[in-house]
Amino acid sequence: MLPLARPGFDQSVMCLCRSGMASASVAVKFLRCGWLGLVILLLQALWLAPVAADDVLRAPDYTSGSIMLLQGGQQTPLKFDVRFAQTPEQHRFGLMFSPPLAPQSGMLFIFEDAAPRSFWMKNTPIALDMLFFAADGRLVTTIANAAPHSLTPRRSKIPAKYVLEIGGGEASRLGLGAGTRLQLPLVSE
Repeated sequence: MLPLARPGFDQSVMCLCRSGMASASVAVKFLRCGWLGLVILLLQALWLAPVAADDVLRAPDYTSGSIMLLQGGQQTPLKFDVRFAQTPEQHRFGLMFSPPLAPQSGMLFIFEDAAPRSFWMKNTPIALDMLFFAADGRLVTTIANAAPHSLTPRRSKIPAKYVLEIGGGEASRLGLGAGTRLQLPLVSE
């Protein structure tokens, strides 16, 4: 049976309660006190963890809407429900920490100018297809099934003003490729 208190335990608990933090020496004292000390340390960690996680995982606000893709030779456009990434902060965060995407949904990155673009998959737990569009809406580069969490740059060799990220394999499933166009103008612009 573990004793409920040992010398120094009460002072350590008081220090922890007053400061809201535990130093390494306090943690050692708690661990020497057995299960009760461990429980107090775990409760403290759980109490402080949501504050730290909230700062790290907070996604920027995005506007949402729909876009249309026209496939080469077809009259009926495909509708996609997307979030628009228009600011540098939105561009940096992108689809990090995203759950799996519904069919015909994703994120459209909108840039001020057409330039070669580079993307990676840091903190992105799902495979993505990336479709790079020129300023006139022509599809110029397709990256299929970019691997989750990969830090390998995925680049367009041709300047692109718009990049559509959709679920991995979706471009192939829908037959998106040469001749596909992003219908312009976009409503969000």
